[in-house]
Amino acid sequence: MVTPIFIVATALGVGFAIGVLNKFGRNFTGALVLAALSFMTFISFQWFYALTFNNLSEAYVFTGGFKPPFAINLLMGQYESIATLMINLIGFLGAVYLYKSLKERGSDAQVVYLILIMALNVLVMTRDIFNLFVFSEITSVAIAGLILLEKGTRSISAGFKYIIATSVISTIFLIGIVFAYFITGTLNIDDFIGISLSTYKGGTIVVFLIMISAVLELKPFPANGWGIDIYEASEAGFSAIISAATTTASLFVLYKIMAFAGAEWNYYIALIGMITFIGSNLLGLKQDNTRRMLGYSSIGQVGLLITILGFKDILGENAPFIFFGILISHYFAKAGLFWLSGIINASNLKAWSIIRKKPILLFLMGTFIFALIGFPPFPSFFAKWTLVMDLVKTGNIVWVIGILLGSLFEAIYLFRWFGYAIKGDAEKTEEYKIEFHKIIPVWIVALSLYVLGYFIAQYNEFTSVINFIPLAFVALIFAIDFMPVLIKNTIAIIGMIFYFYTIYPQLDNLRLIFEVIFLIGGILALIAGYLHKGKRIGFYPVALLMYAGLTGILEAKTTLEFFYGWELMTAGSYFLIIRGKRSMTHALSYMLFSLAGAYAILTAFGIASVGQSTWSLSIINNIQYIPLWAYSLLIIGFLTKTASIGLHIWLPGAHAEAESDVSPMVSAILLKAGVFGIVLTLIGMGAENNQYSELVYVLGWLGAITALIGNLAAVFQEDAKRLLAYSSIGQLGYIVFGFAMMTHLGWLAAFTYTINHFMYKSILFLTIGAVVLRVKTHNMYEMGGLIKKMPFAFIAVLISIIALSGVPPLSGFAGKWLLYNAVILKGWYLQGAIAFFSGIIAFLYLFKLISSIFLGQLKDNHRNVKEISIWFIIPIYILIVGLMIFAAKPELILQPLGTMISQYFPEGGLNWNGGMATTSIGYWHGTHIMIIVGIMFAILFSWLAFLSRKAQKVKQFNIVYSGERPFTPETTHVSYNIFAGYNKALGFLVLPWITDFWTLTTNIVHDISGFVRRIYSGNGQTYLTHIVLYVVVIYFVFFN
Repeated sequence: MVTPIFIVATALGVGFAIGVLNKFGRNFTGALVLAALSFMTFISFQWFYALTFNNLSEAYVFTGGFKPPFAINLLMGQYESIATLMINLIGFLGAVYLYKSLKERGSDAQVVYLILIMALNVLVMTRDIFNLFVFSEITSVAIAGLILLEKGTRSISAGFKYIIATSVISTIFLIGIVFAYFITGTLNIDDFIGISLSTYKGGTIVVFLIMISAVLELKPFPANGWGIDIYEASEAGFSAIISAATTTASLFVLYKIMAFAGAEWNYYIALIGMITFIGSNLLGLKQDNTRRMLGYSSIGQVGLLITILGFKDILGENAPFIFFGILISHYFAKAGLFWLSGIINASNLKAWSIIRKKPILLFLMGTFIFALIGFPPFPSFFAKWTLVMDLVKTGNIVWVIGILLGSLFEAIYLFRWFGYAIKGDAEKTEEYKIEFHKIIPVWIVALSLYVLGYFIAQYNEFTSVINFIPLAFVALIFAIDFMPVLIKNTIAIIGMIFYFYTIYPQLDNLRLIFEVIFLIGGILALIAGYLHKGKRIGFYPVALLMYAGLTGILEAKTTLEFFYGWELMTAGSYFLIIRGKRSMTHALSYMLFSLAGAYAILTAFGIASVGQSTWSLSIINNIQYIPLWAYSLLIIGFLTKTASIGLHIWLPGAHAEAESDVSPMVSAILLKAGVFGIVLTLIGMGAENNQYSELVYVLGWLGAITALIGNLAAVFQEDAKRLLAYSSIGQLGYIVFGFAMMTHLGWLAAFTYTINHFMYKSILFLTIGAVVLRVKTHNMYEMGGLIKKMPFAFIAVLISIIALSGVPPLSGFAGKWLLYNAVILKGWYLQGAIAFFSGIIAFLYLFKLISSIFLGQLKDNHRNVKEISIWFIIPIYILIVGLMIFAAKPELILQPLGTMISQYFPEGGLNWNGGMATTSIGYWHGTHIMIIVGIMFAILFSWLAFLSRKAQKVKQFNIVYSGERPFTPETTHVSYNIFAGYNKALGFLVLPWITDFWTLTTNIVHDISGFVRRIYSGNGQTYLTHIVLYVVVIYFVFFN
């Protein structure tokens, strides 16, 4: 084992050697720096490995061969080994990234850089508080020097403010150290811990001075204007070191000081961290400068880590896991983002659209952003989940709300930035060049996040249950993303078939229903992908990521597994949605609503775990602590995915702008994840007449109103896909309404609607999407007369709208008949009236859909249009076959469904006699209805065909011969504002009140951010005032 003192000796020795050997050239001295940093990293790694895996005891190192107080003692324990490894590793990678920059600045810059990394190591290892002060000063001088090496007045100004601020902080620190020595006679931190420094006369003031200086070094809000400036003004490579390495060392210093400060400081440290986390991320909302925004994010993440340190006693043995899980994610992700910002050299967020055609750079950027927010499979996901669970279980729900609020603020500006990179309009900006020595460190930290995510998941029993096999398949597809669509599509379909084959025997009937929708529906949607040519870069990994998440929530046995799958599903679907042409804002809206919903679910899982000894998903069946709140949060979280009224504004645009084979994935498949979650929640709440009847009553009204508003909004749409999107909102309203009744028939109706919606909405979106691909427009008034050009498409839409409208003989009638019976028996007459009135409204938009597109006169530019692609026809007609079977033989599905529902609602089910289903108020026979309606249709069709055999076809523009000439064909189209009268009468119901509400909320938050941001004037004297006032305020708060 190489003694840790060689970390310091190596840096000092090479630093002096560079001064002597610089005559050999800057390449030589640069190689010496890299060699020194790699050796320092090796020393830290060997200690980390030995302490972690070989159970080596921690070791003290005494300088000069003497013990304190005659020498400085260094400690290398497990935590010290991790911290120094992180510092030295990022120092080495940073030196690789900065290789040319340091070489251009000369050997002085190389020495300063090396001394900075050395000083940070000593801050971690030293047990002498004066030595801590000395190396803190060395760190400050080195950072200021590196900042000032950057050319320009901005860097000079930032460097000067940094020096002044750290000088004030150091003065406070030194005063505290002097008085500590005066009253105790020692400078050793271990002695301070042993003698309880705060128990001495004046000891509390001494601890305050030392503690507040350590806190100020971490740039707490709002006394951090001087810290924000250095992120913006310094070179990107240096900003990465400040964010990753300096932060790690400063946090470790705070950890050491808290060891002797006393437990009474924990609450105040947590409060300081929380204010910093929320405040910094709030101000980040108004930033349009990349580096400054990343600076706010960095300080915000540090605030979260400070909060965790404040809760270390409450979190107990999980505290190290939580702290290092979030720290390591911040460490790698923030370094990667700063390095990327240096490569791209785009200071404005919108200018990042320059990389929209660079999938590798987008992958790297996305990796870092998702890791920062806390998505799986990154370490931050497991750490944040554990943090929320532990805080809720200990009664700290208010703190959880603060953590999730700050996380949501951070997600807003990070995903907005990511959206600009993926879908923004490329603006004129400086060209960037990807240099090998710069991109390699970025790749290393990105891949490290995935590797560490896997290993951290194995840390304890409840995180080791995660199934990484679907993610491994996604990684395989990503690795072969350079291949043609034909190969990737085939592999994806085979993989999903195989996974379904292996998993379906393990699922109960409830989960099997949704697994068929998720995986079989996904396979059918992927068949349409064969239409695409080329490589379709990026589509298949994210599509499979969504399906991995969907199947993950069905396989979940624990709340962690469920939430893991839920977040994977959200990530994959976000990328599918943002692939649309004009989908940037819609994808952002979807992500933010999804995150807010996910946080509600996470909090509810935490509440459900109170008083439980297991993390099993079954704990939601017996919630002991504030159950009404827990169930309400679960329902709200799941309603964000079903797009219920008030939470629906993301859906219309997301569906309308999505690619033709993505829309059915989102509408027919993804939305069912929310339905599954609601079903689990209602099962947990118990059967009919339970103590939560008020909650389900409200849910029932919400479903009915959602059905009304969704269907009514669909009537007034001119965009075919947007019409179908609002239709999905309405149909999901019926499903929610049915489940909310909490009766056997209500649930049977809801499941029938769920299955039907999957089939007919898949057919409609696939068909209309295929039509749009042919005619190159979404607007129905620009179509017309396509029945002869696309007869297969026409038949598919006709069958689908019959099923959707709920008229005999198709399966939609079964759902409507069941819902009618359920409403009557439940006694929800008013809600039922609204729901059935909504069904009448649906006839309007369904007529508009089929007549506008397929009937009427053909447009001139569509005279040579062809039938929709065979690759769309295949899945469409497979689904039609399923729809017809369900309509002709409903008992094949409804009887097993009834048996399953009887587990929860034993009374009030259907009575079956062959194919006839009866209730106390009526009966229905699906097969007989199919036969009767079929015979009637054949007779009527034959009779009409006979009568119209000599009818003359009216050709386009016959109106001209009446003396009139329309300006354009569109203005005479039946679809053009067809329901203007209804709009005048009922249009007020679909005015964008809800959208306006969320817009107002967004504007208020941004206005608050802009107002508070004014405290950062850029004036150094003002920043000094902030520091002094901060110290005074904390003093009075702490000492009451």
